[in-house]
Amino acid sequence: MKHLKLSAPVNRWDEAVPLGNGLCGVLLWGDGQNVKLSLDRGDLWDERIGEAENSPLWNFRTLVDAARDRDMTLCHRLCELAKTIPATKIPVGRLELTLAEPLKEAVYELDPAHAAGLLRDEDSGITALSCFCRADGEEIRLSVNVPLQSIRIVPPDYQGEAELLQQAGGVRSVGSLGYPPGREIDSGTVRGYLQPCCEGLNYGILLRELTRGEYVIRILRAGSMEELEGLFKVYSVSDDAPVEAARREHRRWWQAFWHRSRVMLPVPRLQQFYELCRYFYGSASRKGAPPMPLQGVWTADDGSLPPWRGDFHHDLNTEFSYIAYLTSGDFDCGESFLDHLTERIPVFRRHAERFFGCPGIAVPGVTSLAGQPLGGWPQYSFSPTTGAWLAALFADHWRYTQDEAFLREKALPFLSGVAEFLTALMKRDERGFYKLPVSSSPEIHDETLAAFLTPNSNYDQALLLRLFTDLAELSEAAGDAEAAARWRGELEHLEPLSIDPENGLMLSPDELLQESHRHHSHLMALYPLRLLDPAKNEALIAASLRRIDRLGTGNWVGYSFGWMAALNAYCRRGDRAARLLRLFLDAFVSSNGFHLNGDYRDLGDSVLKYRPFTLEGNFAAMQAIHEMLLQSSGGVVRLFPALPADWKRVSFEELRAEGGLRVSAELRGGVLIHAALRSEADRTIRLVAPGMPERRIILKAGLTWRWPVESSSFRGLAVHSEPREVING
Repeated sequence: MKHLKLSAPVNRWDEAVPLGNGLCGVLLWGDGQNVKLSLDRGDLWDERIGEAENSPLWNFRTLVDAARDRDMTLCHRLCELAKTIPATKIPVGRLELTLAEPLKEAVYELDPAHAAGLLRDEDSGITALSCFCRADGEEIRLSVNVPLQSIRIVPPDYQGEAELLQQAGGVRSVGSLGYPPGREIDSGTVRGYLQPCCEGLNYGILLRELTRGEYVIRILRAGSMEELEGLFKVYSVSDDAPVEAARREHRRWWQAFWHRSRVMLPVPRLQQFYELCRYFYGSASRKGAPPMPLQGVWTADDGSLPPWRGDFHHDLNTEFSYIAYLTSGDFDCGESFLDHLTERIPVFRRHAERFFGCPGIAVPGVTSLAGQPLGGWPQYSFSPTTGAWLAALFADHWRYTQDEAFLREKALPFLSGVAEFLTALMKRDERGFYKLPVSSSPEIHDETLAAFLTPNSNYDQALLLRLFTDLAELSEAAGDAEAAARWRGELEHLEPLSIDPENGLMLSPDELLQESHRHHSHLMALYPLRLLDPAKNEALIAASLRRIDRLGTGNWVGYSFGWMAALNAYCRRGDRAARLLRLFLDAFVSSNGFHLNGDYRDLGDSVLKYRPFTLEGNFAAMQAIHEMLLQSSGGVVRLFPALPADWKRVSFEELRAEGGLRVSAELRGGVLIHAALRSEADRTIRLVAPGMPERRIILKAGLTWRWPVESSSFRGLAVHSEPREVING
């Protein structure tokens, strides 16, 4: 696996070498003598909500009144209330090291196979330092192999001026939080910094030298300063594993991670990007740890709070951040988010009652780690269908894992709760069709009255259709025929999507998309919800994409390209998907692999030139690659359904398909030369692959079905072999 190499100086935190273990994160950057380790911890959240929720305007009635009376001042007042909420992800601080002598040819490296960051001197070949976030623990390990002049802890400037630093993303200075001064500790071999924050949140940095040049770094979190001081004392004398033992266990974890699946692409740059995205999953999202907010475990280290508070945006960002783990088989990475949502069901039920006056589960469009609503443009941050998009993630997780306990204990309760809320909120019109009181499509028309679309927008309608379709299928799978019949009955009260014969999918029943826009939300039914089969809707898809082409990419951001690449791959348009991925990598991806939102290199692909870092663009692009290689739905498995014409040799091992299938395949010169499928249960599928007729295959539980090949041509049907792993052939 190729190392990522960044020649020094690396002058920005968002171009640094990223390391993480799900809970903690490190960014390694600097020059050939001065080295920075920016630290982060995923559960360091200021959860202060302020007085917003006590305002008589902080409810859904305000939105309904604003739409009815055409009174935008009500929406503006909701926005102003949201700005008074202090809640945010907070930065930790950094370590700063000064080497005794500068390196001649300093290079910062990421070794993704072992999840280690390195500073090397290309001239001498010396590795000056190495660092890793221990995969099987919470601590960070640092080894310094050259003489040091100094090492110090540098906390954020919480005593600095409170100010708005950047309008885009509402970026504020860390001084805006108003925290009291922290306290430094230095006892020789142990140094630290203790920071009181706000009620229920205090944190500390502990730096302990085990032996000469070998350090343990811990980021401690506590509810009180007394508790924090106690933790500091405990870890100051704890029995930490020797560095080699810690490194051995860390590498064992990552070896198992990379062994789950493998993709081999003919484009080296895309291959490395794909591996980086998978590495980001393993580093930033781990079962038992907090899920990824906008920036994962890599919060800004530039004197500011993170863009958009580093929060959980549920109108696209979290859904696309967790779209690609299923095909790669990284189920525990996705379970971090689904467990988080399940644990916060009481919070979401309280939001449904307080804000909407309805029973059931209502998820705010923008939340803190605790699930509290943070607001924003109110048409989208309080969209009633937010929970329906998240519900689709639960349904897809079950389809890929076939985990019966997950189906009954998590998926069905979440989906049913969302449906309970929406059926209580909606009213039927004179024709018996469900209508929402207000409807929108994420960020279409920004914060204006025009954002109130005629109910139901295609965005909302697609989510309703998907929710009740999933509930019928999952209820039937759980053996509840009565519930399945009920949900199929609810589908009869949903109108078809709004379609224009010449322009395809519309925004709403009476409006077409009129301008280039970053959110492709009117196309939700097509992708990522997959309600429309590409083979049965060719004319609709062609018309919809012609409309997108006419409007252009001028107002797109990075994730728009990843989303549209995945959509085109799903529609079997591989060349178009590959072109969009190239544009994405050229204009919107930093040297370290991070998605930076805007066309920050000014290559002409978007009028937006800013560079706030968020992760969803990475995973949307990763999923586009998956859609090119493997698709599965309704018992049909498609191998290499959307390859570009110039991809002559492609393969993958142990990717996952719906039904709990493991799939491996290789293509050379447009010909399938090898395929293997394995199911944990008896299952019949239809297999579609290049250069062969569609086939009906009976899979037996625990056995691997193989397609043998000789001289690049097929020779008869494969037979079931004895059970064995497909990985590495």
